[in-house]
Amino acid sequence: MGNFLKDLAESQVAVDAVLDYLIDRGFVAHELEGKREQKRGDIRYYPEGDMDKPMDLEIKYDKMSKRTGNMCFEVANNKGMTGICKTKADRIVYVCPSTDKFEVYLFDPTTLKEFLFNPASDVKFANGGDKKRFMLALVKKTTIISEGVWCQRWEIPNA
Repeated sequence: MGNFLKDLAESQVAVDAVLDYLIDRGFVAHELEGKREQKRGDIRYYPEGDMDKPMDLEIKYDKMSKRTGNMCFEVANNKGMTGICKTKADRIVYVCPSTDKFEVYLFDPTTLKEFLFNPASDVKFANGGDKKRFMLALVKKTTIISEGVWCQRWEIPNA
């Protein structure tokens, strides 16, 4: 099982922080549950109160980003595309821990994938995760920020 359960518990902290952030700002939001719903992401919220236009968010927590300076995106495993390449979410929400807050970047999945798989982008691919079965796209946080790949940025207090 590797560190799966520990990683799941740590990533739940990020999901809870994003959910609380949205609710504290007056948005209607809830966590998606069950395998079927979670194919759409982790959280559904209704921007600008429009209950007819929900937005699904895939939350990615990277506890190593503070130390490495990289953003790491899972893109495949030995069975095919996974992670950001398979999500049906409207936005990928990337949560980076900092000393007293979470730095949060929202990405449009199509724009992010185009950037990561563009040969001109400064992206490195490596195997990692449990038994190194996952293909990961690694990019310097400073690069992805300066390239303007993200579409929104938040800071959330880390309680």
